[in-house]
Amino acid sequence: MRKQKDIAVWKWIALKAVVLVLVCLAAYLVFINPPVRQAEGPVLTRDDLDRQSDAITELANAESEQVIEVTGSESNEPSVSVPPLLEKLPALIETNDLIALEEVPAVDTNVIELAQAVFELPPLPDEIDGYKTVTFDKLASFAYEVPLDPVTNKVELAKLNAQIPEGIKNFNEKPVAIQGFMLPLKVEQGKVTELLIMRDQSMCCFGTVPKINEWISIKMEGAGVEPIMDQAVTLMGQLKVGEVMENDYLVGIYEMLGDKMIGPLDL
Repeated sequence: MRKQKDIAVWKWIALKAVVLVLVCLAAYLVFINPPVRQAEGPVLTRDDLDRQSDAITELANAESEQVIEVTGSESNEPSVSVPPLLEKLPALIETNDLIALEEVPAVDTNVIELAQAVFELPPLPDEIDGYKTVTFDKLASFAYEVPLDPVTNKVELAKLNAQIPEGIKNFNEKPVAIQGFMLPLKVEQGKVTELLIMRDQSMCCFGTVPKINEWISIKMEGAGVEPIMDQAVTLMGQLKVGEVMENDYLVGIYEMLGDKMIGPLDL
């Protein structure tokens, strides 16, 4: 009985030893010395690769030298030399299309031009009902640097006022007539009592902020005027030239106390 038990133990030990050997062999073949896979087909040498490269170069040179002359369907159409590689393009691309593509000039996509409508207002007479006619071409004929910070002393304010030419200051407290486009600011009972008269419609239509000398802030006397925004109107009143300040910030240089408004059909 004891002898049979010893035989069973030795068999178990021998089985474990065989399994351990197989595991070690598999680990050696996978991680330490894996078998090298041979490439399918013949192995090309460097000389073979050089010969194939020379053959490809010669073929490309031959293709570039050969051309096919294509003549238009009509006698007055020019002939076009087409490389053989273009023969492989889809049949939908015709010779006329190739000519059109060749004639189209290159466009620089880095340059983008934004076009804005230019409004030319009809000329006004020199004087209308005792009001001297003035235009935005005159009022906006000079450069004016707008400060971004608050203006807190008289010296800085005097520097701002010095930017306005004397010829423009001569319109101060004078009755004038100015033609432009209306931007209502305050409406009471269907009438506009406060508005901006602007040089053009860029602010209304394009959202462009005009220069500070391209608009006039107007407060109308009486009940106000009709809102007209789709055509030029003429406002008449007393013009004030000088810096308009709100909380120490510059908000304008022109104001007007409006007397009346007329449209282009009234002149």
